[in-house]
Amino acid sequence: MTFKFQKFYRLLLFSGVMWIVLPFFLSAQSVSLKYDKYLNPKDLNTAIAGLNKKFSKKSRLINLAKTPGNNELKLLEIGQETGSTKKTIPAVLVVANMEGTVPVSSMGALYLADMLLNSDEMTDSLTWYVLVCGNPDALDHYFMKAYPVDPRNAKPHNDDMDELTDEDGYNDLDKNGIITQMRVKDPEGKWIPLEKDPRMMRKADPSKGETGIYKLYQEGLDDDGDGKYNEDGKGGVNVGINFPHLFKPFTATGGLWPGCTEESFNLMKFVYEHPEIAMTFAYGSTNFCMVPPKGGRKAGVDLNRIKIPKRMAPMFNADPDKTYTMKEVMELAKAVVPPGMEVTESMIASFLGLGAVVNPLSDDLKFYKELAGEYKDYLKEKGMTEERLEPAKAKDGSFELWSYYHLGIPTFTMDFWTLPKVKEKKEKGSGITTDKLEKMTSEEFVALGEEKITAFLKESGAPAQFKAENVVKMVEDGKMTLKQMAGMLKNKPKPKDSKEGDPETKALLAFSDSHLDGKGFVNWTPYKHPDLGEVEIGGAVPYTDNTPPEGMIDSLLNVQVPWVFEIAKKLPRLKILKTKTISKGGGVYELNVWIENTSYLPFPTAMGKRNKRPAPAILVLEGDNLNVLSGKKRTPVSDLGGLQTKKLTWLVMAGKKSQLSINFNAPNAWGDQKQIKIGGEK
Repeated sequence: MTFKFQKFYRLLLFSGVMWIVLPFFLSAQSVSLKYDKYLNPKDLNTAIAGLNKKFSKKSRLINLAKTPGNNELKLLEIGQETGSTKKTIPAVLVVANMEGTVPVSSMGALYLADMLLNSDEMTDSLTWYVLVCGNPDALDHYFMKAYPVDPRNAKPHNDDMDELTDEDGYNDLDKNGIITQMRVKDPEGKWIPLEKDPRMMRKADPSKGETGIYKLYQEGLDDDGDGKYNEDGKGGVNVGINFPHLFKPFTATGGLWPGCTEESFNLMKFVYEHPEIAMTFAYGSTNFCMVPPKGGRKAGVDLNRIKIPKRMAPMFNADPDKTYTMKEVMELAKAVVPPGMEVTESMIASFLGLGAVVNPLSDDLKFYKELAGEYKDYLKEKGMTEERLEPAKAKDGSFELWSYYHLGIPTFTMDFWTLPKVKEKKEKGSGITTDKLEKMTSEEFVALGEEKITAFLKESGAPAQFKAENVVKMVEDGKMTLKQMAGMLKNKPKPKDSKEGDPETKALLAFSDSHLDGKGFVNWTPYKHPDLGEVEIGGAVPYTDNTPPEGMIDSLLNVQVPWVFEIAKKLPRLKILKTKTISKGGGVYELNVWIENTSYLPFPTAMGKRNKRPAPAILVLEGDNLNVLSGKKRTPVSDLGGLQTKKLTWLVMAGKKSQLSINFNAPNAWGDQKQIKIGGEK
């Protein structure tokens, strides 16, 4: 059976690995269930069904789909408007474990639902939709004997495109209940053991005169005789990467098209049918709360370096050899479009054929970075100070990328645990960081000297051609600013010392040795393989790197889950600030209405503004004997930044004294309404 850390059910937090946790929080954090073990999909559904039964007045279960593995995909609705067909208040959608490989994330979603139902604090003015597991078929694998980490659902799929389906699955050759790896000596091998710890493997570096010794395979047999091992096991689609944004066709696990599974299709359908959803949260392996969405993707449009095609340049009065920012192109377009036509980013992108945006917009990154700083401060206050490995980067086709890029609403993610970093002895470095670099003058940078600059470039992962001498010359000649250099280096992965081994494997071994009694790693053991001959079987135990011992679950969730409430408090909230009427004579009035976003987050995000999603708020004027002379009775409001105020003006005629209703409709941002007296002139 895959190792489940059963002896750690009652494990206390370890000094140096977990964090000291404050014993209590707000009353809103009380829970009624126990969080001392991981639950399979059926038990998760039983748990949320129990919560629904106990709190039936403010919750209901929604059946989204049935999976190929016969699991029910159930979503729990929580709030004062539960069951109402017309929603008047915003909603937050929380989905967990979309890839099915992070059991603690499903426990986090269950914990959140438990907290919400045991308090009215965060449900009086918000609706919550909670999906405790978006890929239950894959979660089932965690509870199966001899099954590795596998994100595919149970839909049959011919992975190797031969005449058979699901015929070459996993084989537990050493009968220890765990699928690990096989290493076999081979002249064409690329791997060598690490000198400091032979359990670890690294690729040989031919440039340093190293020759590979081993080939690596997943533990198993070639059941179908095609020379490959375990390449066509049971299952088909990874639900977690079956969403539209950057979806990759013709992959082994992504599916034939976005939404080709019942799980992803029905979740997307639900979202589009509920425009009141103002924010999404995804619990899994990424963490936008801690690390803002990453940029650096290629093959997309760079909105800061747009080239206008030669055939179109005269139309814009633009130089085809020059690059422009999106804002500059919009200004050029405003000068040539017909009067009254609104120029938007999506219009420009479509007209110029720029393609999909694949990197987060800078205006959005501002609030992501600020909130990430607040989150880190929050964790410090709660005693969570242990340095941990970086969360995973969002995958193409993931739910969170679809939510941010397509829905245009604030999208956050959270992983609840990664392995603690191994503490290394710090060697004397350059003392320079990219943040310090941005604040330096050119003279200060040059004065550092080539030795320090060389050390900094090496620490930052600069390309090999970036020699200190060349960089200094570029800075002195004005060919590169320090801000440009810092921006480039921030997106570069930090260099790894190959002789030190992979940091993730190193952290896994350290955690296994110090806290799991070595049971997170199977030592390499000889085995006579029917096809490969003498091999060794061993390697990391599945789930050791992303699934904390069960005794840690409650403490981890108790600290981190409540952060969603802090983010939800920052949702855009639209209100009518004040109104003013000015008589122009003859029964004509100038009507001024000031609207405001009283909260921190913008309405919508910069990405939403570009994509014209979500739908705009609508300000509606209604009243007897009302004639609008200038402006519209229904005025869309599609852009209102955080803590921003905007003035709208109409000319109206009201011959008789009457009451005018001003309705600011925004189901995903609360909205507002006011009544004023107007008219009376003869």
